[in-house]
Amino acid sequence: MKLSRTKVEQITNDSQIVEDYGEILSPKEITNILKKLFPSCEERNGLLYGEYKGNKYCIFSKNISYLGIPHPIHKKRIQIPLNFKDVFYENKKNNIKTLLIGVYKYKQTLLLCDFDTSTYIKNKSHNSSAHVYSIDLLNGMRNGYFTKIDIRHNIITVFNSNNIERYLNYKLFDEESGTIEVFDTLDDFFASIAKDWVGMDAYADMIENNYRNKYQPEWPGFYLEYQLEKYLNDNNKTNVIRFYQDRTDGGVDLDLRFPQLGFYGDLKAHSSNSGGIQGNDYQTIMDLLDNQVIYYIVANHDTEKDKDHDYVTTKYWNKEQHKDNLMSYSEKMKYSIQLKSYYVLELNKYNKKYIDVYNQGKNSDGHPRNPKISISMKNINNFIVHVVEFDDKDVNRG
Repeated sequence: MKLSRTKVEQITNDSQIVEDYGEILSPKEITNILKKLFPSCEERNGLLYGEYKGNKYCIFSKNISYLGIPHPIHKKRIQIPLNFKDVFYENKKNNIKTLLIGVYKYKQTLLLCDFDTSTYIKNKSHNSSAHVYSIDLLNGMRNGYFTKIDIRHNIITVFNSNNIERYLNYKLFDEESGTIEVFDTLDDFFASIAKDWVGMDAYADMIENNYRNKYQPEWPGFYLEYQLEKYLNDNNKTNVIRFYQDRTDGGVDLDLRFPQLGFYGDLKAHSSNSGGIQGNDYQTIMDLLDNQVIYYIVANHDTEKDKDHDYVTTKYWNKEQHKDNLMSYSEKMKYSIQLKSYYVLELNKYNKKYIDVYNQGKNSDGHPRNPKISISMKNINNFIVHVVEFDDKDVNRG
């Protein structure tokens, strides 16, 4: 075992992130580790072949290591072998499941990461990488087993030595990998709602039901809030996710509380063409992250501007409020949106250093507004813990 030359983020055995040199395992060291964890395996042609409950499998294994300068220190990879595709298709002919596993070791920490072959087998390059981030390894360490789909639709599963059977059941028998109830609840919510929203219809719905934020000019975020709150109440899910707003002095100005998990969160509608996701008050977030996790639920959408539709939403919105100026907010008003995906972002004390400051400028009285947080899309994968992309068939579904 050798050490890397660059200090990057490492995961400790007590679920902390530190900056230190990485451990570089030789192919023989990796094979010896995996033989102990998968005792039915035998080595053939540099690969491990095994059988579990009558199903045969083959393990391609590589060391998980830092991607290299100038990449961020939270980004790691495995190098996909040159012969990966050839072996994959040969195994497929012989009814053998090919597994692509990265081995991560740091002092007492040992984690395995499965990179689902369904996406990597489609890569045109014969020499490519599969990526994993500090947040993924941390969740694998904390939970023992963690699965997510990243922003590029790659499925990764991080697990420890106590979850080998769970992993094999998942890969060989399509048994559910398991998610926390928050993710299940959000998946069910987004599956239940239409993905195409027209501003006038959204306002009419909120006005008819006398929603507290029915006249907000940035209607997509508040219509999302309205629908989620209604869903949680109608389906008795407020023990999983609860709307919680405390705007008093010293209160936590975040919209959501996760009672079972014991921390706060917020809900955001985010335009797909934006380079970053804006959040809440910078100092509030930083103070909270010293002691707890925060979840951001982010609905990504494409947008049509109202100015391209004769300002019909603007005029409706102003008329409903009995304003004299029917063109108020006309240049910023959205006509419609189409939901494309949603993320759950985990903010914690380890990845908070990748959070940017967003300065809002000044108030009308000339005093500066408090800065907010912003998460750049270039760092988004080190915050994502759950992603769902919406199919075209979901559009217009009610």
